[in-house]
Amino acid sequence: MELIKHPSPNYGLRRKNTEIEFIILHYTAMSTEKSLKRLCDPVHEVSCHYVIDPSGICYQLVDDRKRAWHAGKSYWRGYHDLNSRSLGVELVNSGNEKYPEAQMKSLIRLLKHLIESYKLCPKNILGHSDIAPSRKLDPGKWFDWKKLSIGGVALFPEVSAPMECDKQIFLTQAKRAGFNPNTKFEHILKTFRNRCRPSFTGEFDGYDCALMKKFADAFDIDDSSNSQ
Repeated sequence: MELIKHPSPNYGLRRKNTEIEFIILHYTAMSTEKSLKRLCDPVHEVSCHYVIDPSGICYQLVDDRKRAWHAGKSYWRGYHDLNSRSLGVELVNSGNEKYPEAQMKSLIRLLKHLIESYKLCPKNILGHSDIAPSRKLDPGKWFDWKKLSIGGVALFPEVSAPMECDKQIFLTQAKRAGFNPNTKFEHILKTFRNRCRPSFTGEFDGYDCALMKKFADAFDIDDSSNSQ
């Protein structure tokens, strides 16, 4: 895959005995020029491995072997230092608009390349909001997770019927999937709906629970007790 090198000084070493397991997707909330400037500015101390602009041009800012600074305070399946176990991909998008077809095609090509290179599982392609639902919304409700799933590079649960449910059952399934168990119900519901039911604005219901159970079922429960 063709990449434009645009080196950022903002990176460090991955934690010892860690491997790349996840890819975290973000939106920049600013233009391409401002995004690249911010992600390469040592004053701001943020970065990522890749940036994809609306036309599909892909920039590489940090070498995959290095630890970019994109995840921040986060949690997934017992892991807290997601930066050491992930690659970060920033999509140039305001967060309030659809992602262009050219950008999505470029993202799918990149994800296929990275999944093959590092033997990753598509279910481990996550949004920033998945690992930090209390403070992040990206890639947001305009991001098409189903398109990624059709392309074989992400998990998009679908169900045909609701299940009996209450908030506690939903949170239990969310914990089983990998969400931080200390996160408020409202935050998890919002980020999960952005991923699975972006156009739905009704009350919490059995479809939310059925989708979360389907999502949780895709993960190996034995991997849910990590402590790093």
